[in-house]
Amino acid sequence: MKQLINYCPVHGYKEEINAYPKGMQGYLEDSSLDGVELYVYDTKPYEEDYSDWATGVHLKYWPYWLDFWLNNKEELARNHKSVQDMQAYFGGAANQDQWLEVIQKNIGASLAVQPEYLVWHVSHCGLEEAFTRKFLYSDERIIDCTVEVFNQISSCLPDDVTVLFENLWWPGLKLTNPHLVERFFSKLNKSNVGIMLDSGHLMSTNMELRTEQEALQYIKRVVANLGSNKNLIKGMHFSCSLSGEYQKSAIGAMPEGITMGQILHHIGKIDQHRIFKEAALKEFVEYIAPTYLVHELFYGTMKELQNYIKQEQKMMSL
Repeated sequence: MKQLINYCPVHGYKEEINAYPKGMQGYLEDSSLDGVELYVYDTKPYEEDYSDWATGVHLKYWPYWLDFWLNNKEELARNHKSVQDMQAYFGGAANQDQWLEVIQKNIGASLAVQPEYLVWHVSHCGLEEAFTRKFLYSDERIIDCTVEVFNQISSCLPDDVTVLFENLWWPGLKLTNPHLVERFFSKLNKSNVGIMLDSGHLMSTNMELRTEQEALQYIKRVVANLGSNKNLIKGMHFSCSLSGEYQKSAIGAMPEGITMGQILHHIGKIDQHRIFKEAALKEFVEYIAPTYLVHELFYGTMKELQNYIKQEQKMMSL
């Protein structure tokens, strides 16, 4: 099992790593880590070469995209102030074909660091839906349309790079319905695919969870229900999100005049990306048995992240 961290070379993190003895290599060694899962959200590669450390890459993610794919103009108007705003959101794309080109360019930029795997979200949630929970599209519709998108661009994916599809708590691939997992993977036209199980996202599908131990048992039950498709789990985004009470309290109309910063704060209150502090983790990690375990956490500094990792690794030995 390779242990990784989520990393984006933005201002602050990059300077801290460059100042670290032996740079990223020294940081990883001192943190008992094997590499990073690099965020690549652009259509051009980074100027710096991260290929020595980027074991995986998280692809660009559009939280709401199905209205665009289906040309649902009424819903597009709900989520975008103008046609120009919509096109900017989709990387300059004005239609399906142009967006597929944007996706392929993003994949091309990701492949520049020679990763072992790529991460692709399978979900859709409009801005208002994130508050009202009145979802327009079903899991089935989102899954089937994701298959359409993937199968149309899959020729740009090399056979030696695995695409890991990530679960969210919004409609899509939540992993809580084994039949939908089977449906999704049976329709893909590539075999080098699998699941990136996000523990925090899966916890957020159950608003009744209150303790870490309850959460770990819940995840194990969901995974067990997958049957043989459990073997599709190749990676795990590892974090804790016990947000059930907040989710219940936050259901309602989207506040008037809300800013994107406030929306992101709302999402962060649901998807907390905390470390596990209370539950022993050794048996749980061995049960999931991921090839890649990504400590996917919120952190202010790289030093803070290093402290979090050491705490969580201690719990993983218990």
